[in-house]
Amino acid sequence: MLRWASIILLTLGISSTHAAEPFRVVLTDVEQNIYKETVSLTSSDITPGCPVSWSVRKHVLHGGKQEGVEVIEVDNGKLRFTVVPTRGMSVQQVSMGDLRLGWDSPVKGLVHPKYINLHTRQGLGWLEGFNEWMVRCGLEFFGGPGTDEFIDNIGNKSQMDLTLHGKIGNTPASQVEITVARQSPYRIRIRGRVDEAILHGPKLELWSEISTAPGSNTFQISDKITNHSAVEQEFGILYHGNYGTPLMEKDAKFVAPAREVTPINEYPASDISSYNLYRAPVPGIPEQVFCLQLWADKNDRTKVMLHNAAGNKAVSMAFSIKQLPFFTLWKNPVAHEDGYVTGLEPGTGFPRNRSIERVFGRVPKLAPHQSRIFTIDFALHAGKRQVKTAANEIAKIQSGRKTRVNTEPLPKEKIQLKDVIKAAKNWGPSYTSWYGKPAPNFTVTDLTGKKHQLSDYRGKNVLIVFWTTWCPPCRLEIPHLIELRKTIDEDELVVLAISNEKRDLVKKVVDEVGINYTVLLEKDDMPEPFGVMRIFRTTGIPCSFYIDPEGKIKLATSGLTSSREIKAILKAEQPQ
Repeated sequence: MLRWASIILLTLGISSTHAAEPFRVVLTDVEQNIYKETVSLTSSDITPGCPVSWSVRKHVLHGGKQEGVEVIEVDNGKLRFTVVPTRGMSVQQVSMGDLRLGWDSPVKGLVHPKYINLHTRQGLGWLEGFNEWMVRCGLEFFGGPGTDEFIDNIGNKSQMDLTLHGKIGNTPASQVEITVARQSPYRIRIRGRVDEAILHGPKLELWSEISTAPGSNTFQISDKITNHSAVEQEFGILYHGNYGTPLMEKDAKFVAPAREVTPINEYPASDISSYNLYRAPVPGIPEQVFCLQLWADKNDRTKVMLHNAAGNKAVSMAFSIKQLPFFTLWKNPVAHEDGYVTGLEPGTGFPRNRSIERVFGRVPKLAPHQSRIFTIDFALHAGKRQVKTAANEIAKIQSGRKTRVNTEPLPKEKIQLKDVIKAAKNWGPSYTSWYGKPAPNFTVTDLTGKKHQLSDYRGKNVLIVFWTTWCPPCRLEIPHLIELRKTIDEDELVVLAISNEKRDLVKKVVDEVGINYTVLLEKDDMPEPFGVMRIFRTTGIPCSFYIDPEGKIKLATSGLTSSREIKAILKAEQPQ
């Protein structure tokens, strides 16, 4: 047996190595003209000391549109997955017993990129090969098709057609290798390099890795993107993970520490209250897309999960919101034969045309020769206990923090403050001499006697509201401020409502109407008009000041302002 193992290693072109060094075999290397059509590795040959039997097999598919597609099948003794180097190192599916990560696409077989025309159907040709569990979208761009500007080879602004989700998922790997650690935990790694480069254009390189330990119910995707150009380069990546049965079904649930949820367009807006729940298949129903930002722990790590209706099968994914700050939940609840599927998609932006995402600062850049790393840890959960444990970990990240649910779709262009002011119904701008200036600091106490200093809230948006209990517009504004506090977390917006009335009178109103934001009281010995109002030189109520995270006054208003208008003011561009 040992003699045959030695022959296998020599056949693969592996030189003898020290026992502590990882086993490595190169399957593809275009620079060295290396290519191995088939490879078969087993634990008994590579890691005889490993208590769990594992195997890795590489082969080539034949027939139909899958002709020439290379696949690498990994069996770690507990779960299995299939990597597709021909399709940008995508992962076809993952399975553990009867739990599958993947879906039943109308597109059958793994389609070779040579049969894909990305420009067909107005830039939707990417869908002709879409059937993997995990496909990366990028790298120069991802998101919806359309046009965008670029600088051509003679330095002029020109138009380019952007196709759905970019090119990386339909680009064969230029280098592929397998490495296996010879010592515990004997981690198995499938690595591949995918290049997206053109003269007078991007020169981006993706080093992709999917790895697992024998006997584990977990695996990891870790990618490194490098800009090999001498100039700065825009880029983007979206991890398009797709799930059908048994995880997606009627009453299945998506669980996440959601910080903010926004429908991508008008259609899913009506279903926003149940964005995380799944319905039975409905023939012909349009897809729904929800754009999320997530809470994270003190190490900037977050976690999400999808579980079935019974709560005994699930997948979770954990990652850094510093690396992948935006999350897309795609729901395609059509008939099974049309592709009943949901997508859990962390990324560097939302899946809209790059020209739109750039406006909102969601198109990152890499400096010359700079690299960025993206890592996602996946776990498959079998049994209600494991699923509940994962749900508790997510709840711990949420830690009681609120989820802002927006009924208005994700805007296609930035809101201008002048347009918000123009649309105002019951209020108008005031005290314009303050705009752009630092807000004066002050200290006042709340109903419990706790002191609040404005400077303590530097780094956050602050809304200062001057009001009294006897003012009718002030009373009408209270429900809007309550709704605001319910939907925007205090880490994002501090609401300070200041009154110069007696404590008992103010507390009575606070208790009667259920005020949930911070109410502050002026001291009785402050000069008239009461202290903070005097500092801000205001003369009427209700009156509000909007202060940005840098402590500068963005806007002041006089009159009743609705919660919807307040949100618009907060999102609007600062006046120039």
